[in-house]
Amino acid sequence: MNSPVTIVIPAYNRASVIRRTLDSVASQEVRPARVVLVDNNSSDETVGVMRQWAAENPQLDIVVVQEMKPGACAARNRGLREVESEFVMFFDSDDEMLPSHVGDFESAIALHPEIDIFGRNIYLQDIDGSTRKLYYTSRSPMFNHLFRGCLSTQRMVVRTSLVRSVGGWNEALPGWNDYELGVRLLLATDRLYELPGESSVITYRLENSITGTSYSARPRNWELSLDAIEKHLRDAGRTDIVALIDARRMILAAQYSQEAEGTADESARRNAVKQSSRLHDEVTSRTAFPLRMRLIYLHNRYFKRLTWVVVKMLFLKI
Repeated sequence: MNSPVTIVIPAYNRASVIRRTLDSVASQEVRPARVVLVDNNSSDETVGVMRQWAAENPQLDIVVVQEMKPGACAARNRGLREVESEFVMFFDSDDEMLPSHVGDFESAIALHPEIDIFGRNIYLQDIDGSTRKLYYTSRSPMFNHLFRGCLSTQRMVVRTSLVRSVGGWNEALPGWNDYELGVRLLLATDRLYELPGESSVITYRLENSITGTSYSARPRNWELSLDAIEKHLRDAGRTDIVALIDARRMILAAQYSQEAEGTADESARRNAVKQSSRLHDEVTSRTAFPLRMRLIYLHNRYFKRLTWVVVKMLFLKI
């Protein structure tokens, strides 16, 4: 029986770390249908590492392609064109899957063939070496995705036809790409499943990852994604939950402010303060819920976590 899952791994200048990811794919107890490796015009030896690994693992169906257009979304869309299986797993080039990962998803797909999106909790190892769990849940999926990022690439396997039907990856967005795609997926289906058992992915936060270590240094990256998500919700007639996007903007404004306190670089500090004040004022000047938005901002500003609980309490009807 052929595996229903193809793994797509895009990479840009990841020669120093991608081998760990690739070796974790080779160690899978159940082989994926195909492994698609996409070099995104790297200037280092990334594509050479990919080809060498492919040669060392002839037992796997491995395709190595290149995408010259910059950006992870362009690379993922290029990989998507090589997918022939029923499901696709987009995986990052600096993360690691445990040996049971593909097999666990394959078993879940066999038991629940009607499901479109399968997901599981993952472990995040931060830059300082600390580890914490990031959650996936099929309950209240839109809310939990908006505030807990449940449909990040490392947490899910998706029906290939569904990804294609919603337009694939948005190549116009420089950041939070899986966050935006997740909303489009959830607007198209409510058939989700949460895999039981232990997490089978370790994701590593690196200084040169797409998100990086500073939100305020590149505010456009995240805010464009939130703007796109708001438009998707309005176009779908989901004006009942548009207020949640402003709540998410207020959390981002609080994160900008936190960065101002956490840096000794005066220029970076001033920029973080400026971006926080700007976004805070933009939201409170237009929202129908200014007091609630300020409370959301203050909670995240000072407590830094679990603000999603406050949002849920403030918007119980959503």
